[in-house]
Amino acid sequence: MFPMVTGFMNYGQQTVRAARYIGQGFMITLSHANRLPVTIQYPYEKLITSERFRGRIHFEFDKCIACEVCVRVCPIDLPVVDWKFEPDIRKKRLLNYSIDFWNLYLLWQLR
Repeated sequence: MFPMVTGFMNYGQQTVRAARYIGQGFMITLSHANRLPVTIQYPYEKLITSERFRGRIHFEFDKCIACEVCVRVCPIDLPVVDWKFEPDIRKKRLLNYSIDFWNLYLLWQLR
């Protein structure tokens, strides 16, 4: 065939392909338009989390009394509590609190 005709055929195929891709993208956009919003209006609405939610571990160093309940309750002994007994005030003083995530990583690797 003539080179000009094959050029027009390739141009036509590319135009059809581009229109199809634009149409597919538009259909994806329209499918997302019908969905409910995922975000919440934070100060006015509270996020409802499941009972088994595992979020960020929150620890307040000032409020800890070094009772080691967290160590006894944890099934895989992640928290490490270092304390020193103060004889003058007859209480434990917290020196260091850390969570050893390496054990958790090893357990995850072994499962």
